[in-house]
Amino acid sequence: MDINLRFFSRLGQWATNLFAPKSPLKSESDDAQQGLISLKTIANQYPLQIGQGQLNEAVPTRPFYSSDRFIGREPQLKQMADVINLWRNHHGEISAIVAPAGAGLSAFLGYMPTLLQQIQTDIEHVIPTNAKALPDTWLIMSFYQAPLSAFAAITNLCYCFNIAPPPNISDSSITDTIYAINQQPPQLIIIDDLHKLMLRMMGNNQALVTFATIIMETRKHHCWILGCEKYAWQRLSAQYQITHFIKHIINIDYFNAQELASIQTQQLVELGLISTDYLEQNPVEKPNNHSTETQDDTSATDVNPYDEQLKQLHSISQGHPKLAALLLQYSLTHQADITSDNKHKTDICKINSSAIQECQDNDLFSLAEIYVHGGLRVEQHAHIFAQSIEQSSLQLAYLARHGLIIAQYSQKDFAQHFYFITPTLTKIIASHLVNNNKLFN
Repeated sequence: MDINLRFFSRLGQWATNLFAPKSPLKSESDDAQQGLISLKTIANQYPLQIGQGQLNEAVPTRPFYSSDRFIGREPQLKQMADVINLWRNHHGEISAIVAPAGAGLSAFLGYMPTLLQQIQTDIEHVIPTNAKALPDTWLIMSFYQAPLSAFAAITNLCYCFNIAPPPNISDSSITDTIYAINQQPPQLIIIDDLHKLMLRMMGNNQALVTFATIIMETRKHHCWILGCEKYAWQRLSAQYQITHFIKHIINIDYFNAQELASIQTQQLVELGLISTDYLEQNPVEKPNNHSTETQDDTSATDVNPYDEQLKQLHSISQGHPKLAALLLQYSLTHQADITSDNKHKTDICKINSSAIQECQDNDLFSLAEIYVHGGLRVEQHAHIFAQSIEQSSLQLAYLARHGLIIAQYSQKDFAQHFYFITPTLTKIIASHLVNNNKLFN
């Protein structure tokens, strides 16, 4: 009789948690009183809920791709402008922008239209050369379903140019597709979430090879920019040698203290806690003073009253902007004895990460695969770990119950439930996985 001990162990954990007494409100309140916030509470707070406290509630929602109040990234923008100008001067190569999850990669890519406008303005003030004009059209897109065949990769790339894919795969399909794409007007094509094209399932390797071949053979005519998560990039480099055909790699990291302070100062203004005057100041650097007399009179008022909280936010969030935003609002609305007059004296809640520290190795391996892939369906998880769909369903439900992953449920088939890591927890979970040798730096 074949008894799967790991399955029954997980079943026992799941049953114990299911029937255990539940007091989430008490637990959350106790944590807040102690200046803590659990991973589960962080998961429940994302996205920020409207209607909590008396702070004009949540930060207003902005478009996913937006150049509104873009902060920092000057060296990376300079590198990106150089890449585009190299393409204009007939030295087109594929470029990749690599960043850890939650560091603002999508926001950076969303700034590209503004960068193109700046480049166009510069072009108009120089002597004409034989350089190409900037593309008339540009496209920002993501593939949220990994291709599992060469035909699927061809089809996805054809859709980028609104051209019909071949009716079926043949020996000349790749060549014909390359020719058809090169006949289209030049375009700037930005593919975000490149890691979601990768999946450890049969057929995906050939799909990635096809994808890379077509992009390589069209890079002189079209400007290709790829965005990829840091640890997924390392796997693509190790297993698929992606660095062999990508010439320019631009690295983005989490925000430094000064940049994060600027972002959170905007949040404080939007919450109605400080005036817009502080948006004009640098929260980290000392304000410029033109006279000793002025310095004595204004030094007390020039300092952001939340300066100490901004420093705490960077220390705790390590520059993760979404986590910092959540921590700031949660700390202001959930700690006891906080009134409108002393909110600026609030300590930022520290993170209680006991939930992930209690995970077993198989849980951590699951989290690592979910992290690298940007999310997994139950059936995909089962395939990767060579176990039954029922086993995967229980294991993923267990992780979701502890707030480490979020579920998007299918109404028809539980094997299609999709699980991904809570966006606000990406750095916390990735750091723990690296420290436990489940992700590699």
